[in-house]
Amino acid sequence: MIAPGVDYTVTELINARSLIEKNPEALRLIALSEEDTPCGVQLFGNVIQEMAEAARIAEIHGASFIDINMGCPAPKIFKNGGGSALLAQPELALRLVEAVVHAVKIPVTVKMRLGVELDSLIAPGLANKFQETGIQSITVHGRYRSQGFSGNISLDGIAAVVQAASKISVFANGDVTTLENARLMLERTGASGLSIGRGALYNPWIFKEIKENSAINPSFQDRLEFMIRNLEVLCELCGEKSACCQFRKIAPFYTRRMGPSREVNRQISQCTSLAQFHQIVEQYSKERLRFLDDTGELKHSYQPRPVHSTLDQHIEAATFSKRKG
Repeated sequence: MIAPGVDYTVTELINARSLIEKNPEALRLIALSEEDTPCGVQLFGNVIQEMAEAARIAEIHGASFIDINMGCPAPKIFKNGGGSALLAQPELALRLVEAVVHAVKIPVTVKMRLGVELDSLIAPGLANKFQETGIQSITVHGRYRSQGFSGNISLDGIAAVVQAASKISVFANGDVTTLENARLMLERTGASGLSIGRGALYNPWIFKEIKENSAINPSFQDRLEFMIRNLEVLCELCGEKSACCQFRKIAPFYTRRMGPSREVNRQISQCTSLAQFHQIVEQYSKERLRFLDDTGELKHSYQPRPVHSTLDQHIEAATFSKRKG
């Protein structure tokens, strides 16, 4: 299932060793269909031979490219030397990238953060060396590992990576939730493009908005149908019980843009089948009518609050500066 306007997608990060050991969950994650392509397989690990072998396996299974994860801040992955922990081991990181590039015929990319500890900027120096290994592009998340997913995005940090790796494409990532955020990110960093993750859960149409440079206002029915299709695809991949369990974390991203949603979220959190889910959203569609005005739009008091992004402060500052001038 691909959101409108998307150029390519990347799988969830996959443990290289689990792929070599043929772990069922890892193999499920690389089971790609024609609808998914182009899709990269994102691998993490810190053992060079394992990363190279896992990349070869992913290539055999139809990966369009290999994405090496050096950005994940999760403690479990970090303490085992994977994800963003590689940023603290630049020599190992460089040899690992070289090995993966030589192991496969498909393109190789790298996902990274600015560094490990706040304001200790490591990414530009690494990116400058990575571009000589034969990788196709770098995606840089504008935070440090110590920030997790909170704190401000450093546009200057991303821009420094763009300048340091001028021979290849650099994609900016982090807190892009609106068309305005996207414009700001591209203008301030000089990045070749954008990589969007959580922002797409709030607004699956954001990719199309960016491509067409025009905001889209999906109807309630559009949002509902997209959410339902998301769960249907997940059921096809994982089975209904597992999919419904996983969807409990995803559904609130959708429903928060639909109006009052506490009760429907509670019901979805207890849902165990696709048929039950259909019943829940059908009932929600009926109950939601009482929150609408005469034009069929949500009454003002029930309008969802805008999705917060740390990039908004830059937009507000620029607007204030223009007014002051």
